[in-house]
Amino acid sequence: MSPPSSTGDSLSLPLKIASAGLAGCTADLMTFPLDTVKVWLMVSGESKPGVSSNSVTSASAKFAPVENAKISSTGLYKRQTVLPSNLTAMHTLKATQPKQSRPGVLKKKLLSKDRFAARDTKFSKILPSPMKPYGASRTNFVASTFTPKPENAIRSRASVGLVGTIVNGVKQNGFFSLYGGFAAGLQRQVAFCAVRIGLYDSVKGVYMTILPTSPNSKQVPQRILAGATTAIMAAALFQPTEVVKIRMQAQTRLPPSQRVYSSSIQAYRSIFHHGGIRELWRGLGANATRLSVVNVSELVTYDLVKEFILDHKILNDNPICHFTSAFISGFVTTLVASPVDVVKTRYMNSPIGTYKNPLHCAKSMLLSEGFKSFYKGFVPSYLRLGSWNIVMFVSYEEYKVLAHSYNSGSRTREAKHASITS
Repeated sequence: MSPPSSTGDSLSLPLKIASAGLAGCTADLMTFPLDTVKVWLMVSGESKPGVSSNSVTSASAKFAPVENAKISSTGLYKRQTVLPSNLTAMHTLKATQPKQSRPGVLKKKLLSKDRFAARDTKFSKILPSPMKPYGASRTNFVASTFTPKPENAIRSRASVGLVGTIVNGVKQNGFFSLYGGFAAGLQRQVAFCAVRIGLYDSVKGVYMTILPTSPNSKQVPQRILAGATTAIMAAALFQPTEVVKIRMQAQTRLPPSQRVYSSSIQAYRSIFHHGGIRELWRGLGANATRLSVVNVSELVTYDLVKEFILDHKILNDNPICHFTSAFISGFVTTLVASPVDVVKTRYMNSPIGTYKNPLHCAKSMLLSEGFKSFYKGFVPSYLRLGSWNIVMFVSYEEYKVLAHSYNSGSRTREAKHASITS
């Protein structure tokens, strides 16, 4: 990630890994609220817990014991009364008893259906049905009451934008809901950054040896291979930290009483208890793909921009150069990786059985919510990735300088001690 003259290249591998892990934690500490809001927006198209078409149908079904509305061939409404459960026994007992002649039975049997309908219409003008609000159209009321709402109509009310999402989340659950799952986030950053960033230079050197090119070449293919390799290694080793982080961030939208996980340790145990190892590594393919895209975009872009600035002597190798390179890297990464990130977040946060695989998740999003759904949370994603890249790369370079100075000082002390003892 640094030019050959950089002090970071002379560091040992353990110091690079430690510097990358510390840089990831530093960046996460400062940008975690933006990451939480990004997750809220990405999962906003999903049905809220406990809300589905079945629940809407059951909600409308509670009116059935009172009255079922049907339309006759004449266009008028006829009512079929369904007895409540507490009157069913009385009705059955009465039906089993021998019928007795009652006055007016013949007269009632002679009434036609049309006369029943006319009488019903006449009395409805005086005594409206208890199912019908005053001044409301019965047709519209019945349709709106008994027709289940499509899930898309329920989902469309969820997206309220970046500012609205932040305001609503803080108002309902407090400011610290923005740091929900922070412990899991730190665990993820220590593990992922140590591997995907700390090993990048070493793996890049291996690919440059295996696939040699001309000295003046930028060796972009080798850089891409190195970024993808370290990303896949990080995802394969530490996928459970990603699953726990996303689920703990997503649940902070809910009131505390409805949250499933109380801590990251409890989340690991709960996920393993209900789904086993397979559930802890759920979405590995989607996450490895997303992380490969992000890692290649971040590291290769940062590498090339930084080398361009240094080669053309626009800036010196200082924090301003690192800031500029990281800023450009963050924008490119967000633009390329946002669709993969949205699909990965949706798939990993969804209940078991909702989607068959990440491709099915992407197809469902495209059909039900359109292409724009793949860029949900783009603004907080860029704010988060841009600021995260700036903080991470600048702090990573500084940590490498500190590690190099400490390493040089220890070597000097060892040399002085060796000369004194000799």
